[in-house]
Amino acid sequence: MKKMIKFLFAVIIIFLTLQGCGERGPVGPEGPPGPEILPTSFEFSADLVPSNNFEYFRDIPSQINVIGSDMMIAYVLEDYIEGDDLDVWRQLPITDFTNRGTRTFNFDFTRVDIRIFLDANYPLEFADRFENVLIRAVHIPADFVNSGNAKQLENARSIKEIEQVIGAKVQHITAH
Repeated sequence: MKKMIKFLFAVIIIFLTLQGCGERGPVGPEGPPGPEILPTSFEFSADLVPSNNFEYFRDIPSQINVIGSDMMIAYVLEDYIEGDDLDVWRQLPITDFTNRGTRTFNFDFTRVDIRIFLDANYPLEFADRFENVLIRAVHIPADFVNSGNAKQLENARSIKEIEQVIGAKVQHITAH
């Protein structure tokens, strides 16, 4: 009797296994395309002074939805070439070697804000301050980060280089 139960159990298992080996059914219709999420930039002025501990926090505009795998790149307006009407942007971090030590102008970000700050291997003083510095932050969605170009994006020195890497135009929004 035990052999008969084992035999029937084996037959049922084989039958169920072979049942799923038939032809595949028809493929259903393609779903609607998802929204295209493009890289977006916004600008703001920052003061890095002793009264704010040489750091400035800026909320990320509500039009930008940052998720954990997104990237943010920050630039500081370094110069303006009047004859050519060109802004010169420099990517953060920027490291300065002073007679007192090394000072770094840097940034970090979360899903809700970006922080611009000074860091140094010496005590920062009033002379190290920066006031009314124009910052351009560029949010790069995970779709672009995961496209295999993350290292190229991190090394992009300008908005135009970012656009070349991702193959899309960076949208600029006005942050309030």
